[in-house]
Formats: sequence, structure tokens, C-alpha cells
Amino acid sequence: MMLALKCLGCGLTVPYKGSRGNVCPRCLVREDRAVELTTVSDRPSTISRSRGRLTTYTRVEDDRHTIVLSGELDIASVQILDEILTEACAGGAKEVVLDLGGIEFMDSEGLNAILRGKARCEQESCTYCVTPAQRPVERVFDAAGIRGKLLRRRS
Repeated sequence: MMLALKCLGCGLTVPYKGSRGNVCPRCLVREDRAVELTTVSDRPSTISRSRGRLTTYTRVEDDRHTIVLSGELDIASVQILDEILTEACAGGAKEVVLDLGGIEFMDSEGLNAILRGKARCEQESCTYCVTPAQRPVERVFDAAGIRGKLLRRRS
């Protein structure tokens, strides 16, 4: 694992070892202001969350956020998906991949959450795609007539 220091002001990244202090030298010289450097890692982060019978794992690799869902995406759990998609868009994601392979059940609220996520990503100029789901979930897409409206990605 490689640690580095990053300036949230100008984006300068310097190696953790060998850095002189915790203030960005570029911002100090160019803008005459002290901006604190933040420690970052080159290892992708993984965040796990659960609500109801839904478990989510989010992997962040560069500008791609992969959200792996398992369990049931229904009225009891859609709020967590809405929150994760909002955070991804606000966090500067350029691509969001929704991995639906582990979803065993999805109701109309789950379908609406997927469509809200697509709309949110489109507003932020972020690519949004879903992986193929299990047969019962694919039937929901067919019944709603939206299979062709979602960009599909192989898992």
C-alpha cells in the first residue's frame, strides 16, 4: 500500500515519506494561503452497508464506483441505495456500475430507485450501467418495459 499526501485545494499529490510538513507548498506559494494536506491511499476503498434484507458493498477505483447489491431491493431498503448513489455523484464519480447479480427480489420501489439513480447520474454527466440480474429481477425489468433503457454491463 502506498500512502500519499494530497491537497484538496489544488490537487497536488506528494509522497508521504519525504514530505516536509502538512501544508501544500503549491498553494502556499501561488495563493499565499496554507492548505492542509490530507493522507490518501492508492488502495481502492470498500464500504459495506446494510438495511433490511439488503447488503451493499461499494468499491471506489479512480472515478468508477461499483455498487454491489445482494438480498432484497424493496420499499424497506431503497433509501440506502438512494443515499449511496447520491454520495457517488457528489463524490465526483464519472462512472457508476450497479451490480444486481445478488438481488433475489425487487419490488416497484426498487425499480424506481434504480431509475432515480440513472436520472441522477445523467444530471451529473456520469455513466450509469447495471449488470445482469437474477431471473426474477430481470422479469421485473421486462414487465416494466425498461430493459433497453438501462445501459447493460457484463458482470
